[in-house]
Amino acid sequence: MDFTFSEEQDLFREAVNEWLAKNLTLEQVRQNDTNHELPKKLIKGMGDLGLLCLTLPEEDGGSGADWVTATIGAEELGYADISVAAPVFYLVQASWGYVINKLASETVKEKYIRRAGSGNGFLGIGVTEPGGGSDVAGFKTNLVPHKDGGWNLNGEKCYISGTAEAVDLDGGYFVSGFTKREDGHRGMTAAFVPLNYEGVEITKRFEN
Repeated sequence: MDFTFSEEQDLFREAVNEWLAKNLTLEQVRQNDTNHELPKKLIKGMGDLGLLCLTLPEEDGGSGADWVTATIGAEELGYADISVAAPVFYLVQASWGYVINKLASETVKEKYIRRAGSGNGFLGIGVTEPGGGSDVAGFKTNLVPHKDGGWNLNGEKCYISGTAEAVDLDGGYFVSGFTKREDGHRGMTAAFVPLNYEGVEITKRFEN
């Protein structure tokens, strides 16, 4: 089996490396870390380069890239950004954006997913909870059918990446919980939750 990178992958690495050398210098990384933010200009630039949601199909705003190419992008971002803010922003959307897109309705795709790849949206994951960390069996979040259709979601998540960007870019999250707790793991499901949706509250952001 040949594990050599393809010519296209080598060119992708080179393009990402060159772009980062100009747009994410060490001084800029320090400034972003001090300000606790990823500038819109940087996010938009990542989108223009095809870095964001690159594992999604082109028709849904991605680049249709394979996972080896996605890993190359993460590696180059990791070299450039020692604060890991940009790599985490990238990875959350490359991985969970892919999952969300696989399961999402056409309405969610049209309203939230397709603009994320251009840097004009955000797709993340809300799993960890205050009482049980990332132990999915211990989740307290519940999803209950609403009498008028749809679902009522009740619960609390913590240590969630990208909330500031999600608010600013009108993005949303893959949020997990139980529909039938008595069925154990088979009673679990997930929903896409827009962060600017009525009833969603951000109580605290960690500065460090």
